[in-house]
Amino acid sequence: MLKLDSNLLKFNLSELVSSQEGKLQAILQDLEKRSTDQNDWLGWLALHNDSKVYAEIQAYADTVIKSNKFENLIVLGIGGSALGPQALIQALHSPLWNELSAEKRKNGLKVYFVDNVDPDWTHNLLNELNLEKSLFCVITKSGGTAETISAFLWAIDNLKKKIGNNWKDHLVLITDPEKGTLRAFANKENVKSFAVPPNVGGRFSVFSAVGLLPLALTGIQIEKFRAGLVEAYKDLVEKKDNLNSNIAISLACALIEADQKLGKKINPLMPYSSHLGRISDWYVQLVAESLGKTPQIGITPIKAVGATDQHSQLQLFAEGPLDKIIFFLKVTEFTHQFKVPETIIEGFADLAGETLNRLIEAQQKGTAQALAQKNVPSLTIEMSKINEENLAYLLFTFQLMTAVAGSLYGIDAFNQPGVELSKKYTYAFLGKAGYEQYLKDLK
Repeated sequence: MLKLDSNLLKFNLSELVSSQEGKLQAILQDLEKRSTDQNDWLGWLALHNDSKVYAEIQAYADTVIKSNKFENLIVLGIGGSALGPQALIQALHSPLWNELSAEKRKNGLKVYFVDNVDPDWTHNLLNELNLEKSLFCVITKSGGTAETISAFLWAIDNLKKKIGNNWKDHLVLITDPEKGTLRAFANKENVKSFAVPPNVGGRFSVFSAVGLLPLALTGIQIEKFRAGLVEAYKDLVEKKDNLNSNIAISLACALIEADQKLGKKINPLMPYSSHLGRISDWYVQLVAESLGKTPQIGITPIKAVGATDQHSQLQLFAEGPLDKIIFFLKVTEFTHQFKVPETIIEGFADLAGETLNRLIEAQQKGTAQALAQKNVPSLTIEMSKINEENLAYLLFTFQLMTAVAGSLYGIDAFNQPGVELSKKYTYAFLGKAGYEQYLKDLK
């Protein structure tokens, strides 16, 4: 489903993978074994097996859409609870999705994300939407994320005022199956909810209800994602005999080699598709929180979108510090052909009759070659077309790449102590009980 072109790297990737084949096979075996351990964080590797969950999510979403009761889906979540569904929805829907008529959306819900605590933005969004036609999807694995719960408390208060006794019908929750304040609330109030498996961390949760429920509520048939995941698992985890054909392994090895041997510690992911722009945001969190664990090692991922960022960041990539390895993401078959018409503007006759399809392909190839001339290594991931199966395969590839890179680095790719410390100091500044010592430490 994906192809990899690594010709513009400054090392032979195939030889690199082959030289470590035994070690890499052992890493895959270890990850696969740990995926069933409820006390480990590898549950995302096995999400494709849970066809029952996919069916339950799809059935609920179909019922909501057919009821014609709701027009808006308001997703309350932050970090991994928002970036995954945002990436998938942007990839598969029109950029004007929320402006389309119900008929054109086939009654799939418009979708809005509250993924920050900016008071002005949050106020403007929540107060402009018709709550009587809105369904709130509240996502927090721990059940106690302050940013998300703050907006949720606003939703409860205003739904009670405007909806009355049926306010709970406007809620669906995604959280831990047993622990946390949100799970306790769901059980007590009998609010519809879905679970994030205990052994699936936030940034690896895109193929749980976290990513799938918002997508299904916009009308996407999520079983197609499971088909892509099944294929990815077979190709990238189960097959261990020819690791040179394993894109996740190749990407992980390229990152480590570029970092440790070439000093390339900055990793832009640059999709040549606006629909895939949010994939870069999701990728940045995945890699940054997973591999950024020590001052001595690690990759700093950054977002770029082609051809847009050829006009903003490319100068830095080409002639700035030689500390980057670029991952290009290329779509070979766009859904539409966009032909440039004849022109009366002098000097642009060469564009007449050309297509944006060929233009964006030429720009990606041209940028990669220009960077190679400047000693900037890159590789290109080719996706045939943007659809559910290919997206599932791509995101799973990046997840496995990150896990393998963590093993090669010798670090825990699944914890996030730096994030947790920030949360503790935030609670201390807010005066929350139990965090007094952190404030004393600061003083």
